[in-house]
Amino acid sequence: MSSWSNKKVLILGMGMSGLSAAKYLLSQGASVLVSESKAEDTKLKEEKEELLKLGAKVEIGGHSQETLKFPDLIIVSPGIPPSAKIIQDLVLAGKEIICDIELAYRESNVPIIAITGTNGKSTTCALISHILTGCQLKAPACGNIGLPVLNVIKDKPDYLVVEASSYQLYYCNTLAPQVAVWLNLTPDHIEWHGNLDHYIECKKKSFKHQSQNQFAVLNADDPIISKFTPNAIKFSFSRQNSFTKNAPSAYIEGEYLCYSFNSQSHKLCKKSDLQIIGEHNLENALAAIAATATLNIAPESIAKGLKTFTSLEHRLEYVDTVDGIKFFNDSKATNPESTIKALEAFKNEKVVLIAGGRDKGTSLNDLSASINKHAAFVILLGEAKERFASTFKAAGFHNLHMVENLDSAIKLALELKEGPVLLSPACASFDMFQNFEERGRVFKNLVRKRLQQVAPSH
Repeated sequence: MSSWSNKKVLILGMGMSGLSAAKYLLSQGASVLVSESKAEDTKLKEEKEELLKLGAKVEIGGHSQETLKFPDLIIVSPGIPPSAKIIQDLVLAGKEIICDIELAYRESNVPIIAITGTNGKSTTCALISHILTGCQLKAPACGNIGLPVLNVIKDKPDYLVVEASSYQLYYCNTLAPQVAVWLNLTPDHIEWHGNLDHYIECKKKSFKHQSQNQFAVLNADDPIISKFTPNAIKFSFSRQNSFTKNAPSAYIEGEYLCYSFNSQSHKLCKKSDLQIIGEHNLENALAAIAATATLNIAPESIAKGLKTFTSLEHRLEYVDTVDGIKFFNDSKATNPESTIKALEAFKNEKVVLIAGGRDKGTSLNDLSASINKHAAFVILLGEAKERFASTFKAAGFHNLHMVENLDSAIKLALELKEGPVLLSPACASFDMFQNFEERGRVFKNLVRKRLQQVAPSH
């Protein structure tokens, strides 16, 4: 938009992205109404007072009729589904509804690298940012990873490395990333989307408006993604397939991570050089290789970034060793597919898995098979524990325990002494925690508390 001075913008939701959008638009001179359906609490009250001082109108505890009459444009927090009454009413009123990523795309000429997929988005986003930052480029990891994209466009970065969820992509109407990455696709967030087809179509929106001189980085091993034909230049990555050397591709050759681009092939580093563990992280690394290769980053710079990148918090994160037992925090695993990948990362030893939380109702058949193969014991907690227990028992796995909280789970895991302890819940966190980050931090604090009890400092 050339000028916001005469524009009225409705911000739906006072989450992180909503607050960021409100502050950005107020700084550009727009008239802003922020509407939040949740009841006011201490946090919302503080945020409301801050926004009022900046000149916004704010309503908490429901959406008034003004939300339909006021705006020229609506910025929606991605957690609000299209089935919500307020969204349906705004669509009927003929209003344009977008998210903060779409707004950032319209407001900035900075090239966007957008990463989507069911699993691995945050790691791949952070890895791409790490490689580019190592080349003295300003390329913040932002979006769904936890840093709103509108917070960083004022710093005039060289690239925006954006984690884009299906929720956000649904509300992107013109987004055309310079590089769009699609990591994988398994059923998730079906309660938000309504069905799997809607979920898939939202993922495809990352590529819908790309031109023929932009790049689509696609997982050739995924049965759904491999059939997708983008408008942009296709750059495939695969752990399983070899490609013709003339095609843009990232792949494994023996023990080496490699890529081919512009009719040249490069060996970068060995798989064992990576500090992130698991086969799924090989896929994430290959996707990052492909994305950065399209930007003509030197092979030696990509290799250096791959070798120096360490795991993100809450993603197969090593916590500590207590009484000889290693603890890993994989709280970000909020669906069965993520937990399967975490289990598979422990190739040569069986783990004690801590799982459970708010049940997403997805199939547990593949998870059950993986547990039979990779778990010595499973400790279950949260709302999902009864369904998980009955499903695992039906699949022939009986080394199960149910507990009431994480502290009890850690205590039991130490008593079992059966191998590494992996918190990888395969569930949302909202039955016991505000989010997966809080769940992971509580787990780590409890592990370290146990460490102090086993080996108190002198």
